[in-house]
Amino acid sequence: MSALTKTVAQRVVNFGGNLTWQTRCYRPASEAEILDILARHAGGRIRVPGSRHSWSDIAVSDDVSIDMSLFDDVHPFVRDGQHLVRVGAGSTLQSLLERLHRATNQTLPTLGAIKKQTISGAISTGTHGSGRQSLSHFVTRVRLAAYDSGTGRPTVYEYSDGAALRAARCGLGCMGVILSVELRTAPKYKVAEVLQGRRCLSEVLETYADWPLTQFLWAPHGWKWMAFKRKPVGQPKATIGGFVKSRAMRVYNTVGQDVLFHLLVIASRWGGAWLIRWFQTVAPSIVLKNVERIDDAEHVLTLGHDYFRHEEMEIFVRESQLAETCRMLRCVIEAFADRGSTISSADEEKLQAISMLDELRADRGRYVHHYPIIFRRVLPEDTLISMAASVDEPIYSVSLFTYDPPARREPYYEFCSVLARILCRLVDARLHWGKHFPLQYADIATLYPEMENFRELSSRNDPGGVFRNDYTKRVLGLAPGKS
Repeated sequence: MSALTKTVAQRVVNFGGNLTWQTRCYRPASEAEILDILARHAGGRIRVPGSRHSWSDIAVSDDVSIDMSLFDDVHPFVRDGQHLVRVGAGSTLQSLLERLHRATNQTLPTLGAIKKQTISGAISTGTHGSGRQSLSHFVTRVRLAAYDSGTGRPTVYEYSDGAALRAARCGLGCMGVILSVELRTAPKYKVAEVLQGRRCLSEVLETYADWPLTQFLWAPHGWKWMAFKRKPVGQPKATIGGFVKSRAMRVYNTVGQDVLFHLLVIASRWGGAWLIRWFQTVAPSIVLKNVERIDDAEHVLTLGHDYFRHEEMEIFVRESQLAETCRMLRCVIEAFADRGSTISSADEEKLQAISMLDELRADRGRYVHHYPIIFRRVLPEDTLISMAASVDEPIYSVSLFTYDPPARREPYYEFCSVLARILCRLVDARLHWGKHFPLQYADIATLYPEMENFRELSSRNDPGGVFRNDYTKRVLGLAPGKS
């Protein structure tokens, strides 16, 4: 039976609960069926939602969606002495890791916080961890279905070098329907982790010299720094004591951090501003610190990120701008949290220069941020428009979460909008494509030196605007074709 007979109209809700849409969904089982779908809907709009974990409307399609879950093959191989894996676009990172580990002594060279994403969704939005480049950087080949610019007919492209590969590595769904990707792999390794307090940002950054995979957090209101010091340690000799300790720490992290901590965050949010401030001030003092654990990389670098529904905006700034970013971040959080707050004269001058002072003053007391600010380090990478593209120094992601239910997120959205515009104008901040994205193309176009090259390449693969939606119009200046 052809995939064209299996289309199902369905209501889709993303993980964060902030987006709902109606779409016709196909679940093809072959490349030929995908080409059939593209031919049938050459005058419509097509998006691939992946695991639906994006908070931005990047995956939304009110016309056609393609479920790639049947494209889940995992094939490790060696080419010219280099270890690689060819993986179907619909395979989740969890499935990829499990099958890669069963078949080889290899693993992925970097990991983000969760493993439920599909590989195509992960690379298409620049999913990253801390201390290395994003997964997109390690892609060596992309096979995708798109349209021939001359004939307009669906065809299969395979990119292994040049600008087209760099575009497809982080293509935001605009280059076509990804069928499979090839990734460089690395020998399996363990990671040592120690949680420690730090007195200031400069002291945190010194940690990277010896612990290159570190990520750190800043607890609002009390403004305390905590560093999750992390470094790769290869494959140290196994001991019974080490085995027991690593398993005990897995339980502690799942129960204590992934579940209990987040329950307390939610409870404090419902308790009001005073309870939020109190909890965020005391939380860094009651967590387990100065205990080293060594475990497999995927158990240290990932977490139960999806146990509770939430939303996130993630901002990326250069290392040279990080201190300025933190100063302004604190200014905005404190202003939003307290109607009677004052803004320093130095900050007033900077905000006035970028035409944001009056708006920030008007929003005082509107929102109390209730979650630690998470920072991760990302190295420069070889793509056209990922968040760490075209930079000559490490960048740091700054994650701002809300655990409010969707119906109560309007103050959070206003906070994000103000903060994003301030940091975009002040320090050339970029936003994560797949997370809350309150900016528009006019705000961000000049931040990406190769944006126009990306737009041209995606238009070549999609002359009719089929792979576009309202998100691509607003954020990339790429309008969809007629439905």
